[in-house]
Amino acid sequence: CYTNILQVLDLSQIPLKAVDRTMEDPFVIGGGPCSYNPEPIADFFDMFYIGEGETVYFDLMDAYKEWKKTGEDRVAFLKRAAQIPGIYVPMFYEASYNEDGTLADFYPICEEAPKKVIKQVEDKMSDTFYPEKPLVPYTKATQERVVLEIQRGCIRGCRFCQAGMLYRPIRPRSLEFLKDHARKMLESTGYDEISLSSLSSSDYKELPELVYWLIDEYRDKGVNISLPSLRIDAFALDVMSKVQDIRKSSLTFAPEAGSQRMRNVINKGLTEEVILKGAMDAFRGGWNRVKLYFMLGLPGEQEDDIAGIAELSDKIAREYYTLPKDQRNGKVNIVTSTSIFVPKPFTPFQWAPMNTKEQAKEKRFFLLDKIKNQLNAKSIKYNCHDADVSELEGVFARGDRRLNDVILQAYQDGCFYDAWSEYFHYDRWQKAMEDHGLTMAFYNGRTRDEDELFPWDFIDIGVTKEFMLREYKRSLAEEVTPNCRAKCAGCGAAKFGCGVCVEARN
Repeated sequence: CYTNILQVLDLSQIPLKAVDRTMEDPFVIGGGPCSYNPEPIADFFDMFYIGEGETVYFDLMDAYKEWKKTGEDRVAFLKRAAQIPGIYVPMFYEASYNEDGTLADFYPICEEAPKKVIKQVEDKMSDTFYPEKPLVPYTKATQERVVLEIQRGCIRGCRFCQAGMLYRPIRPRSLEFLKDHARKMLESTGYDEISLSSLSSSDYKELPELVYWLIDEYRDKGVNISLPSLRIDAFALDVMSKVQDIRKSSLTFAPEAGSQRMRNVINKGLTEEVILKGAMDAFRGGWNRVKLYFMLGLPGEQEDDIAGIAELSDKIAREYYTLPKDQRNGKVNIVTSTSIFVPKPFTPFQWAPMNTKEQAKEKRFFLLDKIKNQLNAKSIKYNCHDADVSELEGVFARGDRRLNDVILQAYQDGCFYDAWSEYFHYDRWQKAMEDHGLTMAFYNGRTRDEDELFPWDFIDIGVTKEFMLREYKRSLAEEVTPNCRAKCAGCGAAKFGCGVCVEARN
């Protein structure tokens, strides 16, 4: 939805490109996961905040206040901002390209801009600010609940997962901090649901204690507990049964791949036996609705791997019906969803090609046919992502500065809300690419050379490019890398001196 950024600027009567803004215009700042490859939208932002919001926010505000006193122009403030760790000002950098279209060089053009922008990390998660009174909208929202971040980061190292690399090292919040904020947020909002947010909730060491406390505290108040991002191999039956005491809800599991071979490739580290046992534990705990998330188009994927998604979905349904009738909670409902794999920056698969939309559609129909032929087909509902939208996502995920003009043209041709099928116009995007001498195949369809310079290489996230290349090669060999608590893999995140990296040393 990058065109929506331009729509917001347009409606706000702010010049779309940063170079066209004057002293009368606000500074436009970007952040979040997409800012770790900001190049496709670099022209539209005055600066990007690379890292976690709690870190240099006040430094930036102080620099702004000091600049306002001087009466200097916009560029003067941007030069001040560029000297703050984690702040990237695109107009102070230039890129050059090789004849084959790959990036030749990327360099700063003023002395205030650093050659490397280092990700900023909050190292004291239980001392930092967290909202106690979140805003409650007047209108009904899709998800009306308190969201409580129990930890940041992930120990698992799934090779497709950008967030798992960006937010290393894992840093848990203290149990007392979470209890205090849960109480205050539920009281101030009046919500009847709390979501314990994390990239891998079941890796939070004090999860049972936190859940038991929430159950005891809110048993008589009808508050539901949502536990997203659970790993089947770590989900305890006693925690599940406690959550079930409050209100029934569906459970979401993410096997990601249908075969053990592919789970090894992506470093998921789960066996089918463990997956089925976890599902059975859920069924014994009273659940009858399970959501399963998989990906199509993973590197090295074969037909057997795709068929395995249908077979695993059916095996989980079969497990349910092995329960005695008096222990079942009605009919089982399996919702199997597939997204199309999009290689992301700062992951081991950043070198890998992406499936074409034609390949993705073929795989989707192949899987649907396999599901229809399963014994429990009526119990399995299949959802899938749009292949055209995913192709465009792949372009921008690993794109460069040349895409700024493509986005601008597409917006001027009427593109916005591109993630919504009724507003998406693939032909307009294709024309914009062609008009600027670019192809989607260049960004999506090729295997990158090991030494290729990437548009995002100027950002230092702690995890090194050398580590990610090692992991990519291990994926090709179908080798699994242990999680951070089991054994340090030397990813580079220890440079931040916090979280699990410190735990390991102690």
